[in-house]
Amino acid sequence: MKALKRRTELLALINATGAVSLKELTSRFDVTKMTIHRDLEFLEKRGLIRRIFGGAMPVEGAGSVTPAAAPPPPARDPRPAPAGDSCLVCRRPVSQHLLYGITLTTGAQQYACCPHCGLSAHLRQREKIATAMTADFISGRPHPAHRSHYLMGSLATPCCTPSILTFEQEDEARQFQQGFGGCLGTLQEAFAFLEAEMSPDGTKECPQCRE
Repeated sequence: MKALKRRTELLALINATGAVSLKELTSRFDVTKMTIHRDLEFLEKRGLIRRIFGGAMPVEGAGSVTPAAAPPPPARDPRPAPAGDSCLVCRRPVSQHLLYGITLTTGAQQYACCPHCGLSAHLRQREKIATAMTADFISGRPHPAHRSHYLMGSLATPCCTPSILTFEQEDEARQFQQGFGGCLGTLQEAFAFLEAEMSPDGTKECPQCRE
């Protein structure tokens, strides 16, 4: 079983049962404890589970699980967000696997905690933006936002809602979609999704962004 498929099933099991022991997971997936430790570390870094002594449990608010735009003008890409940076929209901490970075035409660089907030800022400043980068949810590797594959409205909500996750590779995005639902689209389709979900009168808004 490939790592992504195993981690998807592992997360579904944790959310379905409430808490699972390391022994149960190694037996169920027929892998070593070290493999399960790596899987749990991978999921915990993305805010999808919480590791506990001898196992793991769901994270409240992470979502329960049941079974092309034209290239922007040349500009230097945003540097990796330094530790301590906070989101320009909701002020939450910025993490590498959910990073959305924007470079303005002035050269100033801004960072968002996740693609949800990054796209919100991108929409507001569209005419001022030279380029935007986002990070692959699996590897954390940055890549141009206009080339990313956006998974919108899935059950995996490691940050702001509605959830928007970005993937560099379409096949990995589709594998993740099989476990968590949602719809896949381009940057422009992600803009349209966010505009439809977040009403301008404030009747529909992200609880984290509102704080």
